[in-house]
Amino acid sequence: MPVTVSFLRHAVHNPRKLFLRRAIFQVHLWAGILVSLYIVIIALTGSILVFEEELTTTTLPPRLSSFDPAHTASIPTVMRAFQLAYPGARVTSITRPWRAIPAYQLQAVDAKGFAFHLVADPVTASTYPQPYNWLNWVHDLHFYLLLGSAYGEQVNGVGAAILLLLTLTGLLLWWQGLSRWTRALRISFRSNWRRINFDAHHAIGFWTLAIVLWWSVSGIYFGFYKQFAAIVGAISPLKGMAPPPLPLPLSTGLQRAPLQAILDAAQAASPHGRLFSLSDPSLAGNLIYAQMDLRAPADFSYRDIVAIDSSNARILSIWHYGQNHSLGDWILWSQHPLHFGTLWGLPFKVIWFLLGVSLAVLSATGVLMYWNRYLRHYKGRLRSPRTSKP
Repeated sequence: MPVTVSFLRHAVHNPRKLFLRRAIFQVHLWAGILVSLYIVIIALTGSILVFEEELTTTTLPPRLSSFDPAHTASIPTVMRAFQLAYPGARVTSITRPWRAIPAYQLQAVDAKGFAFHLVADPVTASTYPQPYNWLNWVHDLHFYLLLGSAYGEQVNGVGAAILLLLTLTGLLLWWQGLSRWTRALRISFRSNWRRINFDAHHAIGFWTLAIVLWWSVSGIYFGFYKQFAAIVGAISPLKGMAPPPLPLPLSTGLQRAPLQAILDAAQAASPHGRLFSLSDPSLAGNLIYAQMDLRAPADFSYRDIVAIDSSNARILSIWHYGQNHSLGDWILWSQHPLHFGTLWGLPFKVIWFLLGVSLAVLSATGVLMYWNRYLRHYKGRLRSPRTSKP
């Protein structure tokens, strides 16, 4: 009992005397050093991608027609223009224009299997190659660390798990005692720069705790979706967030329904939706997915995802994404909108941008703390002249 009382007393008033805290500090220190550069890269690229829609418009060809929802070329018209310009190639997905990005976006594959990207004029349907640009590079760096989708998401998931460890250990280390805890909420600019850096690390860590904790959890979700969903489903069964099964067997013939019939079937299956994107509009395969926005264009949080048999335009399933019925549904659904922060207008985008930059600053101040505590003194010892015994 005296040992327990002593532990609690130190934990409340002077946690620095506890061996457990010193051990946690070592875990936090070395984990932070391990992923410091990774965190800075992910934080800054994520901050840029908060404004991805706005920045995408700067990469579009300048000669595009003005976007008018009432006078927009149809998808079959765009596909005919594509087939004339690129015989032998096929489109793997097409996204309709909206005011934020006023052009059709096409992902395509040529006859040799090489992927390329195009945009199409919203009125004339004329197609233009869209070369790989700096925004694509930032996107691939953030999502895949330039390693490709096969490995990049998993590596990001591991990095997010380490960030989660840093967040939890940082929360324990933030507590400096009952008489000093308010000191760790602010920055005193009257001190020297080392103390300012120390205060900044603690204050930023506290005020960004909730969102950084969420980003780390959602990063694990993106990297290891199946495992994450299985754990959540074991806690609370998934209903609305579980994609409906497809009826088997699927059609295997070469016959294809007209593209317009497939579009009409998607609209009939989701009468209140507006088509956002269509997979495989070249009808190369037997299964097509139509994403139907139920709210604002490109609002991925509420949409109907319609699976269609391309041979006869038969509806195979309708996933009412965003219609949540259980705690597990809400947990999985909320990972996307709270991670990206792009669905609630410019004020939230600015807040998410600043929070992302704050995470990069948090990592940088941690490295500076390591320099101030250890490397600076170690470097000084290396520079000091050695004295030999007489």
